[in-house]
Amino acid sequence: MVNTKEEIEYIATEDESGLSEEHKQYLIAKHGTYDLVPLPSMNDDDPLNWSNGFKHLQLAMVAFHAFMATFMASGLVPVIGMYSEIYQMSTPDVAYLVSVQIVLIGGFPLLWVPLMERYGKRLLLIISTLGTMCFSLGSVFSTTYGTMMAMRCLQAIFISPGLAVGGAVVNETTFSHQRGSRSGIWAIAVNLGTMVGALLMGIVAQHQDPKYIHVVFTCINFGQVVCYVFFGKESLYNHKDLSRNETNRFKQLRFRAIFPENRITLKDTFYPMVFFTNWRIFIPTFAYSMCFLHGNIALNIEIPEVMYIKFGLGPQALGLQFISFIVGAAIGEVGGYMSDKLVAWGQKRGRGPSFRLWITYPGFATCIIGLVVFGVQIDAATSWNVTPLIGCALASFGLQIMTSPFIAYCIDMDHKQAGAIILFITVVRQTLAFIGPFYFPVMFAKLGFTVAYSVMAGIIAGLAFIPTLVLQIKDAKSGK
Repeated sequence: MVNTKEEIEYIATEDESGLSEEHKQYLIAKHGTYDLVPLPSMNDDDPLNWSNGFKHLQLAMVAFHAFMATFMASGLVPVIGMYSEIYQMSTPDVAYLVSVQIVLIGGFPLLWVPLMERYGKRLLLIISTLGTMCFSLGSVFSTTYGTMMAMRCLQAIFISPGLAVGGAVVNETTFSHQRGSRSGIWAIAVNLGTMVGALLMGIVAQHQDPKYIHVVFTCINFGQVVCYVFFGKESLYNHKDLSRNETNRFKQLRFRAIFPENRITLKDTFYPMVFFTNWRIFIPTFAYSMCFLHGNIALNIEIPEVMYIKFGLGPQALGLQFISFIVGAAIGEVGGYMSDKLVAWGQKRGRGPSFRLWITYPGFATCIIGLVVFGVQIDAATSWNVTPLIGCALASFGLQIMTSPFIAYCIDMDHKQAGAIILFITVVRQTLAFIGPFYFPVMFAKLGFTVAYSVMAGIIAGLAFIPTLVLQIKDAKSGK
């Protein structure tokens, strides 16, 4: 590609820092400093140069997309008992309407993300929400278990990219010192979706036929389509070939490769699985996934199973139990902000990205304590009381305070592959979240809740806390 006159002048006037004086002044005017990682170009269309307000708007839309993926999956949790009566099936069998979405929203981003890395994100996110809306509408008119399952599967396939694209958008629009807090916005949306879905849809089901849950989904999906069309902008930016970047937001609504060299092959589709061999990414991914499985899914799935049968709670009452998760997660979101501050403090003293992992240890402790409290108290309860929910709040706090630091640390390992790393994290987390409900009932039946949740606490200590500690010690010795 031939250099333009401006580029030649830029190269000619570089100083020892590698930046021209013009470039420095541009960055200072835009960001207040030129000491930025990654370094933005001198172009207002570069997503790194967007205003903070516009960046937050884009992040809010993809975070809400991720929120809706788990919101729609858990939205049926309070009505599993009602659907078991409607379809004349056992509660565990009806629960597959929830668990099947867990695995599909984790696996299908493997197909969506390569398309996004070639054509961009905005158009495909519009297609994603439009398709989800259609199948949410189909669920409204589903009268058999088979048709409902088909609609739920297709719904999950179309909504799934929201679960993986958030980290890539964060990487494309933010600087390294913002990564923890911005990743936290997207990460808390994923975790909160599992809780708010059950809470709000329980209220809907208490006063209306369960089909109105799907009416709500349809309306929200329609709103997402409108927001992406009128307020969205493409964050994938080709710095090497500027002609590939369409600046007109409405002309972006057509298939045109931004990175033609990004071929869509079977090898590229499954490329994120290469991170199984990168222990600096695999260990935090597996640790976070184990905490998500036991500190979220094991409690989320079991609340309606236990409390519907043991306490006879209705959909609205079941949904209200999830307020404990929301409170814990909201407080735990301080982890992203604290990890950014800790990394900034550590960098001045020669510490590497692993320094942010210190924030995860309070998370491990409270997650473990929360599981034990829930198991003990749910076994001891003869009638409903709030004490098991204290355990839920503690576990939720622990999970959330470690989520952002883990994700930010993984991206710090290779921010150029942020999309693939986030996809890897999503696949591992959702696959484990799908497997868990198969062995949870066996554990509860054989061991009882106290022992079962104590075993889960031990699993987190052995398979998440200890490997993370070893990772940090090794990184500290190597100066990373």
